[in-house]
Amino acid sequence: MRAHRVLAVKVCLFLFLSTPVFASSQSSGRLDTASHRYSNVSNSLFIDVQKVGKRLLAVGERGLIVYSDDLGGTWRQAEVPVSNALTALYFSDQKNGWAVGHGGVILHSVDGGVSWVKQFDGYQANQVILDRVKQQVDSLKLAYESADELTKEDLLYEIEDAEYALSDAEFDAKMGPANPFLDVWFENKNQGYVVGAYGFFFMTADGGETWQFAANRLENIDRYHLNAIQKIKGGALLIAGEAGALFASYDQGVSWETLYGPYQGSFFGIQRTKNQHEVLVYGLRGNVFKSSDDGQSWQNIETPADTSLAGSCLSDNGVITLVGFSGTVLTSYDDGQSFLLSERINLDAYNAVETINGVRLVIAGEKGITLQ
Repeated sequence: MRAHRVLAVKVCLFLFLSTPVFASSQSSGRLDTASHRYSNVSNSLFIDVQKVGKRLLAVGERGLIVYSDDLGGTWRQAEVPVSNALTALYFSDQKNGWAVGHGGVILHSVDGGVSWVKQFDGYQANQVILDRVKQQVDSLKLAYESADELTKEDLLYEIEDAEYALSDAEFDAKMGPANPFLDVWFENKNQGYVVGAYGFFFMTADGGETWQFAANRLENIDRYHLNAIQKIKGGALLIAGEAGALFASYDQGVSWETLYGPYQGSFFGIQRTKNQHEVLVYGLRGNVFKSSDDGQSWQNIETPADTSLAGSCLSDNGVITLVGFSGTVLTSYDDGQSFLLSERINLDAYNAVETINGVRLVIAGEKGITLQ
């Protein structure tokens, strides 16, 4: 089942990390430089972990992707063509997977995560956005020429807004690769979605061969960070982000509805339950909310933690685990209605979690991968 991770550009985890990769992860060279090779990969910084069949995979700093075929006992480093920090990964099946991260990078694997190729990056993302905005400006100006006087007055405001957007897009293109992608989800090996900082949202219908800018489908005027995307079992596709932002699609991403969120703090993750139409969202200061109707209404779930929650997973037998800062591990045996706090082993920041054999936890965090 899917695990989620912390927002890599705003959450305090990245504020106290001094590793140079985060200070300079947008630099152009890292998109053309292979991942750093580690002598002991399991002690590195990891941000996401996923179980794919019998294999475990994790992503983290400096383009690091690792995999284990012995339940986390040993880890091997994958071949990765970039050294940007990677924030999330998702496999649509046991062979096809995607990883995303800083510099607007999207990587693809067709061999279960052993090797990766770059499909897309922040330079291409900037160009896609720039081309789209230019087309919008040209289209509005063309419409203005043949419009009546009343319509022209309205079109002038739209043209002015579009020209401001064009100026922003031109500036972003000059500044270097685009903002980080923070999460990725695929319906199948062809149809997928990536979300990221400052409202970044792209879609593909051909397995990532081409990517379409889709942020205009969301009512996200303030360009809030989009931190997580996940499919609710039997229901909607859900996006959660900064400042309580929630969006749902009931038609496979064609159109999106802005949901009335339960609070105004940031959400860092989404976790479905084993039941149809049920989902949890979680984030700052231990806040957890549950919906049983595809996000149309929300219930506040009290938890015994007041630290930010960054990752989650659903075991094969329906147990939900949430992890977060200060070594926090929360467990629910009743589909997220209540949570128990495990005894803290340390005060490390935990970013993501998976389960193996139904009970054992694989936790990715600031000091590596641990088994509990």
